[in-house]
Amino acid sequence: MKISSRLGLLSVRKSVTVFFVGMFMLLASVLFVNITNAEVFKATAYCSCEKCCDKDPSDEWYGITASGKRARWGTVAVDKRVIKLGSTLRIKGFPNTLFRAEDVGGAIKGNRIDVWFPSHREALKFGVQKIVVQRVRNG
Repeated sequence: MKISSRLGLLSVRKSVTVFFVGMFMLLASVLFVNITNAEVFKATAYCSCEKCCDKDPSDEWYGITASGKRARWGTVAVDKRVIKLGSTLRIKGFPNTLFRAEDVGGAIKGNRIDVWFPSHREALKFGVQKIVVQRVRNG
């Protein structure tokens, strides 16, 4: 009698433990998805050259983004209806870089992002990709 009651108690404890672990994992996954705010975007690349931005290096606005800052590594162009200018982003594949939405572009509409590169060659090498973009902070 004692053995069967102990086995029953152990079975109940295991069930309760499994239930709580399952609930914790469910809540953690829901919270993680809400916190990360990650979405898939079509990504292209650009640089400050005349081919990409239609500005000559002698132009006073050469290399200047829509937010008024000079383009640099970590600058991205976004559709400001989707991502606010000034937002901080993480892009899968670039683990050591925090990106900032500082620019816009005529072809950047909806879930599309344009990553700035220091040279035209690097921008062409990046090409067009589907990438995961995570909003860290809104601008």
